[in-house]
Amino acid sequence: MKILSKIFILLALCTFVLTACKKTQEIIMPGDTVGTTMVGVTGLSAVPTTEENELQISWTNPNDEALSKVSVSYTPTSGGVNVTANPVLLNATKGAAQKVSVIVPKTVQYNISVVAINKAGVRSVAATTQATPYSPTAPPVADLTPVFLKRADTLMTSLVSLYLNGKERDIWTSNYPFKDGFWNGAATMWGHGGAFSGYAAFKEAAEAYPTYKNKIAGSYDNRLLTGIDKFRNTKGGKPEAFAVYPGTGDERYFDDNIWVGLDMVDLYMLTKNEGYLTRAKLVWTFVAYGTDNVMGGGVYWKEFGESKNTCSSAPAAVLAAKLYMATNDATYLQSAKALYAWTKTNLQDPADYLYWDNIHPSVSGNFNSPLVIEKSKFEYNAGQPMQAAALLYKITGETQYLTDAQNVAKAAYARWFAPFNSYTMGESFRIMQPGHVWFQAILFRGFIELYKIDGDKTYVRAYQKTMTNAWLSNARNRTTNLINSDLRGGTTQTDFDILFQGACLEMLSRLALLEHQGLK
Repeated sequence: MKILSKIFILLALCTFVLTACKKTQEIIMPGDTVGTTMVGVTGLSAVPTTEENELQISWTNPNDEALSKVSVSYTPTSGGVNVTANPVLLNATKGAAQKVSVIVPKTVQYNISVVAINKAGVRSVAATTQATPYSPTAPPVADLTPVFLKRADTLMTSLVSLYLNGKERDIWTSNYPFKDGFWNGAATMWGHGGAFSGYAAFKEAAEAYPTYKNKIAGSYDNRLLTGIDKFRNTKGGKPEAFAVYPGTGDERYFDDNIWVGLDMVDLYMLTKNEGYLTRAKLVWTFVAYGTDNVMGGGVYWKEFGESKNTCSSAPAAVLAAKLYMATNDATYLQSAKALYAWTKTNLQDPADYLYWDNIHPSVSGNFNSPLVIEKSKFEYNAGQPMQAAALLYKITGETQYLTDAQNVAKAAYARWFAPFNSYTMGESFRIMQPGHVWFQAILFRGFIELYKIDGDKTYVRAYQKTMTNAWLSNARNRTTNLINSDLRGGTTQTDFDILFQGACLEMLSRLALLEHQGLK
């Protein structure tokens, strides 16, 4: 009986507990705070900046806690332009004013659309406006200045400000940002010469445009000539030449000197100033001193060196050809032919027409030991044989020289240019692959010389598009106007060498001259 009583009491307790715990109503859960609609942005505006093909788009975000992102897109109002990598998706803050700058492919009118997106992915009605970017390719009728000349002037101004003004000895420094070091951070003759080549090409491109021509004559001519002359020495009583640094005992390289000599003869043919020709002949005397019959001919790379290189022998042939054109002295033409023939015979790869780097004895100091060819291939070692061949064809009319130049051009284009889709320009083309920018500038000289003869625009247009992309894309730093070594854009660079910047100045300037001459 006691057991039954206990069971009855236990059952009663369970019934009471279950009754007390039973829901009397459904529990109300918190509602979803992210709405199913999204308010759009307000105050949308799109205006051109002073940069080419750039629009600044601004708006105010909706005051909605659920706001997550905004989407910005742009399409031409007239169609016909391929717009890629579009739209731009940005993080957004509620109620905040926001803006973004975009580079559009062409100078046409665009429909600009901005859409607010909440955390659930709900999109607002698009706010829209229209805008047309600024472009110097469509200047006022009275302004016929080549676009590339304006770009070259912008870069030259930056280089003088960042690498020259206020520096020791008033000579180019090597790096930006400035790095103190040997000779107070001065550039070597290679870098100094690269900047001088950029200046010389800029001066030639500006000849038909008085504003730029006068600026160059007043601000740069005497200053830069004085600066480069500080590198001259007569080390060891040998022929005078331009040394690596501005010291009486610094070593001299034959190729460094030849690049200077080429600039000097070009400046002489432009201005007829005998001072330039005198310096070009000074270089030639030094080159002759560096030329002998060891290994059958050719020019040594450096004073007291053992290798004979494409980068010294081929540009020496170009210098000799140009000195012949400037003076009509047949001895220069004979030297140009001999140097070209030696370089082609000893350093051209018959498999692809490109040129190896150098030839040297297998045992240092023993020129009777078997000769060794260093088979690396670089852009400038294609550019100078190509230019030499083109000049010799121009002078002699011998078709083999033209065939030689065209063979090298075709091979160089295949090796060092690659297909590229430019988001900035909205088109696809073959672009210079990332490499040594100064080598690429020297290669361009060969392509230009050939273009003057056969009129084939393929190669010079590739440079035109490459440098347009570099200038308009983030390959150019918009604060300093210095240009990255990767001309495609999309990379970050914080250190800039004067040699590479001088090469960019040269390429922009040569494109300006081609633009003046009708290249479209």
